[in-house]
Amino acid sequence: MNTQTLFQQHITALEHSWGEALQQTMPDCDAILVHSGSSHNYFADDHAPPFKAWGHFLRWAPLDRPDQFVLFVPGHKPRVLALVPRDFWHDQTLTTESWWADCVDITCMENLSELASLLPQVSSLVFLGENRTLAVELGVPAAAINPASLLSWLDYDRAVKTDYEISRLREANAHALSGHAAAEQTFRAGGDEYDIHHAYLAACRVLDQELPYSNIIALNEKAAILHYQNKRRYADRASQPANKVLLIDAGCRAYGYCSDITRTWAADDAHPVFHDLLNGMQTLQATLVGSVKPGVSFADLHRQAHLAIAQLLVDAGICHGDAETLVSNGTSTVYFPHGLGHLLGLQVHDVGGRLANRSGELAPPPDAWPGLRNTRSLDAGAVVTIEPGLYFIPALLETARKSAMAKSINWTLTEALMPFGGIRIEDNVLATVDGADNLTRNAVTGSR
Repeated sequence: MNTQTLFQQHITALEHSWGEALQQTMPDCDAILVHSGSSHNYFADDHAPPFKAWGHFLRWAPLDRPDQFVLFVPGHKPRVLALVPRDFWHDQTLTTESWWADCVDITCMENLSELASLLPQVSSLVFLGENRTLAVELGVPAAAINPASLLSWLDYDRAVKTDYEISRLREANAHALSGHAAAEQTFRAGGDEYDIHHAYLAACRVLDQELPYSNIIALNEKAAILHYQNKRRYADRASQPANKVLLIDAGCRAYGYCSDITRTWAADDAHPVFHDLLNGMQTLQATLVGSVKPGVSFADLHRQAHLAIAQLLVDAGICHGDAETLVSNGTSTVYFPHGLGHLLGLQVHDVGGRLANRSGELAPPPDAWPGLRNTRSLDAGAVVTIEPGLYFIPALLETARKSAMAKSINWTLTEALMPFGGIRIEDNVLATVDGADNLTRNAVTGSR
């Protein structure tokens, strides 16, 4: 099926779901105006950070530009109201590929002051977006600006992807895998974090600001920092510590849709127990991926991950006791302190992960794991990350050493493994009626 057909089916599905959401939550309104977002300068500066359009806007139109709008009126073709200012400082070319542009009506304006004249009766309009001031200027009633009931409905439904969205997620995975292959090669050739980062960018043919999130390029002990932000660089190889471990967490975007992939690589001369742990983590991550299916509770998957990691710690001689006890007394959390994964889509941590239903009721995370981002049972069409980790984090280990957990830990071996940082393996997985479809492992790499 070609891209335009997929996108038209996607738009048709949005028209149906958004129409139902509007009728059920805001029955006195008959249209929705969705704002891509506004560009904001740094404080006391005339420069702005890179802009990223809001996910609910991008579902309708892949325009990653500020001050773009989609007007949805049930029963009518969606309208894109595009701000294209006269500007000789920046390139304002509006890219409208026919595969999506033919599925909507596009009207261009040079100034935001023209927007009001392009809208229907504003007393019946819902405004969705960050710029409340603009909504008020347009005369939208306060109750119709980002109504919580409508946003909860839309956020909840966004977990289930259309065929078009799944195709873009596959594409984002394929792009990122090219970068991961280049990163591994650069790591094994002795490159530093800066070298590895730029090898990734070059292989994916992207700029830093085009990434879905800042790459995590962590060598050796820095792999124990979950969202490590630096890119260490050395004047020469002689001053650089030997590469023992690389943890790289990096993705790409395809028309707004994100991939989020993590790989851990170890040099041949890394600690033999670390190699055993890496092999064990690869096996248990594949098992967890295979458990993804409609109806499964993500919180249950998270607990399954803890039990498997606890058993791996016992088998490696890092911890003493049985897996169930290590999970219940919190020891496994010392080594695996984050959630198993999250919903994925137009945002890396996509919306709706803690919603119990369309009405906005919350499904709180388990008390033992308050950081779990996805607490839902999976629906067919949901895409999640599966990213178990095992780390040697100094701050957590110091706390554990002073607690009752200390007697469960082999401190000599744990300390020997701390210079190797940790392990995380992450794939992007689609829940289907036939089970798990690993979008990362099943991606086909190729040119953009």
